[in-house]
Amino acid sequence: MTPEQQLALVERHYALNAAGNHAAARELLTDDFLIEIPHYMPFAGAYRGKDAFLALIPRVRQAIAVKRLNFVAVTVGAGHAVELVEFTLDGHDGPPVQVAEVIRFRGDKIAEIRPYYHDPEPMIALAARRRAAGLGAGDPPTDLPPVETAGLSGS
Repeated sequence: MTPEQQLALVERHYALNAAGNHAAARELLTDDFLIEIPHYMPFAGAYRGKDAFLALIPRVRQAIAVKRLNFVAVTVGAGHAVELVEFTLDGHDGPPVQVAEVIRFRGDKIAEIRPYYHDPEPMIALAARRRAAGLGAGDPPTDLPPVETAGLSGS
């Protein structure tokens, strides 16, 4: 894929997810897709395959109550992209949590996303408070509404 095609794929993937159309976003992934969340995060783990990606989304939203996503910038090259995302958390009064998500392509699909958290402490603390209040426990809901977004084409 050309860098322009890679950029369009990343923007489409994030736009579909932001709109709550996770099934369509899933189709932009390779069958053996991998997203690996660091061990210190409340939703840590290696999520493999398209269905694992779908299972991760409600777990993240339940754990940290994402109020708003701001897609700051994306750059592509050499078979990779980096998307800078700011997470505004419901119940956290500080600045948004900044994440750089490294995306690897294979063919015309996304094969891997590896997030790097600048300061994950607000997410970790919020998840602990939500669990203590009984809000982050149990099976996550699968019918969550879309998150407010900024920075994507059409958002």
